Amino acid sequence: MAPKPLRIGVMLEAVQISDIIGTDILGNLSAHYVRETSAIGLPDFSAHAPEMEFIYPATTLERTFVTPDIKVMPTHTYDDAPRDLDILLIGGPMLTHRPEAADRFMKEAYAKSKIVMTTCVGSMWLASAGVMKGMKATTNRECLPIAKSLYPEVEWLDQRWVVDGKLWTSGGAGAGIDMVGTYALQNFDPTFVWAMGLKLLDFDPTARGQFYKDPPQWPQAMLERDWAKLFAGGS
Repeated sequence: MAPKPLRIGVMLEAVQISDIIGTDILGNLSAHYVRETSAIGLPDFSAHAPEMEFIYPATTLERTFVTPDIKVMPTHTYDDAPRDLDILLIGGPMLTHRPEAADRFMKEAYAKSKIVMTTCVGSMWLASAGVMKGMKATTNRECLPIAKSLYPEVEWLDQRWVVDGKLWTSGGAGAGIDMVGTYALQNFDPTFVWAMGLKLLDFDPTARGQFYKDPPQWPQAMLERDWAKLFAGGS
């Protein structure tokens, strides 16, 4: 009996497209992609390549916006998308983008999914669902003061990516790509991942590593701003 396909959910509604580019690393490891590339002479890694199903939920099934002004077709709504995913990747929308159905989906999917990843301010989107209390996490480095103000129940760290159990969170989009690449190296055959998931895309998650090499430089005004009051409608 063939193993079930890996089910990979990607929350892309209103997000920065670069936040979800790491999905392409996983896609390059799929049985479908390996069949296509081996047919043109690339190494045949069929023994390592699982079948994959990609799920793209959004508020409706209408075309949804992704930067920069790209329209994409979701596969499911938040209400009917499966919750028991192998991997859920959450990109970063503007902090005012908080559909109630998305919060319900994230809360339910977080409980049932094996791995949950966020890139950029996607971690704040997940935190809005109330599932990150006491967890170690990060977000876009420039927005860490905002995250600490809005979601003080989370232990926010100044790192390119953070792993806490099944929760993988990253800083900006480049850090997210490196995070997904690192996850792939740890969970698939490394030779396969380097050949198909990384070198073909010219990615190298080891080049910059998990930790920043320079100190943060946040403007004092950002540190002093009452972000919780601002997003509650204050000034």
